[in-house]
Amino acid sequence: MKRKRIVMTTIIFVLCVLALSACSNDKNGNKGSEATSSPAPSATSEQTVVIDPLGKYDSPISMTTVRRIDASMNLPSGQTYEKNVWSDAILEELGIDIKVQWSADIGQYDSKLNVTMASGDLPDLMRVNGQQLQQLVETDSIADLTEIFDQYASEETKKQFAVGDGIALEQSSVGGKLYALPNTASAIGGAGGPLIWVRADWMKKLNLPEPKTIEDFIHIAKAFTNDDPDGNNMKDTYGFTFDNTVKNSGLSASGFFNSFHAYPGLWIEDNNGGLVYGSTLPEAKEALLALQQLYAEGVIDPEFTVKDAAKTIEMIASGKVGMINSAHFFGQLGPHQLKDNDPKSEWVPYPLPSIDNEPAKVGLNAPVLEYYVVRKGYEHPEAIVKLFNYVFEKTVGKDAGKETYDRFMYDPEDGSIQLWKLAPVFSNDATDLPFQQFIDAVDANDETLAVDPTAKLLWDNRLKAINGEGSVYGWALYYPAWKIFFDIMDKGLFVNDGFYGGNTPTMTDKSATLATMELEVFTKIIMGAVSIDEFDKFVKDWHALGGDQITKEVNEWKQMQ
Repeated sequence: MKRKRIVMTTIIFVLCVLALSACSNDKNGNKGSEATSSPAPSATSEQTVVIDPLGKYDSPISMTTVRRIDASMNLPSGQTYEKNVWSDAILEELGIDIKVQWSADIGQYDSKLNVTMASGDLPDLMRVNGQQLQQLVETDSIADLTEIFDQYASEETKKQFAVGDGIALEQSSVGGKLYALPNTASAIGGAGGPLIWVRADWMKKLNLPEPKTIEDFIHIAKAFTNDDPDGNNMKDTYGFTFDNTVKNSGLSASGFFNSFHAYPGLWIEDNNGGLVYGSTLPEAKEALLALQQLYAEGVIDPEFTVKDAAKTIEMIASGKVGMINSAHFFGQLGPHQLKDNDPKSEWVPYPLPSIDNEPAKVGLNAPVLEYYVVRKGYEHPEAIVKLFNYVFEKTVGKDAGKETYDRFMYDPEDGSIQLWKLAPVFSNDATDLPFQQFIDAVDANDETLAVDPTAKLLWDNRLKAINGEGSVYGWALYYPAWKIFFDIMDKGLFVNDGFYGGNTPTMTDKSATLATMELEVFTKIIMGAVSIDEFDKFVKDWHALGGDQITKEVNEWKQMQ
């Protein structure tokens, strides 16, 4: 599929009519806070209210939330996750006063939120994962946003969420009702581990070939482990590592599985056109056996089981690992810190190597990274839609110029300061157009082609990195990563997750248990605590403990699409 064709088919504009009739107190509790286009109502007439997607409340409203923070990120002077450029602007321009009840680092956020959910003392606004969303729907704890979204969403917001035939909103819905607004991503941009990142300076020092096959990968990984690539006369480096999720995160071994044509965690088509669960197929077993052998030879960090994303990033920044599966943003997950300490360090991305003569294909998740929900009973549920309208307006809409970008997205003086992380809600641009502009600009050596603020920022920080600014080193790596990404999409070297609906009834009851069993078995196999034959028992147990019924329900869903 050609790139232009992909862009044209994925950008779908949904035009919305913003005028509607309502009484003087609209049903969302605004009580006249929105602008009106008709005279005040009389005893015998109704007032026509025109909803402004970015309308400011007459009197500021309070909205409590909890925050997931990146403790490793430098914060701009005078700003915190509680009070910052985003919170100040939202209060000033929307009249929404964001109040943070608690915050937790990336690795602890989900656990702390689970405790909060169990207590029943919910904040007004929450960032949740898919399982937490389902639990909140089941307990009738969050607001139905279906009509509110239709009424309040701006054209830009609806355009972003319409990409890919509205899959992101479908994923955010249960039983035909919209319960969340998603943080979206491009399909390839949101993949778990679509690239293999390699320490190029170590390859050069040890005179190693580029990783074109799994055999090359294993040869390089062993050399990085055994041949002292950092030159300190100690055996303290590892050729390959991943975080304790094992699969489908941004620092997992999902890319390694893909190299074996295995797609754990995804529903893929079988030869009969039905959907089967990728974690239960023979290709996954073959990949696990290879990982088990690498672990036994000391190639994989033996402490991966206790290292979440944050600790894995620390390991990368310390210069103790030579290869990892990750995405285009990997350069900002440790390599820029390493570059400051070791200017000779160089990371380079490569396409996934293959186990055979067939090219490896990247497993693509549905393009939703996480969800934002509103507590049921909160007086102003429409506020969440206004927040998304505001974010899109500043990042990709009509206000998205350089000045706004420098103010809300990345610090112009220090590209490692990611201001967007301070926003109470956020969604990435669901299209890949900024990256295409950036690639075109670099290929043509023409800065004027980088029109989009994101493209311009990528251009500027890449030049800074090339000129030796280690603090923005990661920005230089976006170019080779996206060159590979566009090649992957152009050649169709990807496998889509075939199921993107809400949890089926049996998923709701059994998925947590099955997921725990899967992670435990996969981890034990990799560590050699059990034989590879344990995989066959896992498959049998998975089917018996609910997998068969889930598969039936997934395929019934597929037939209805």
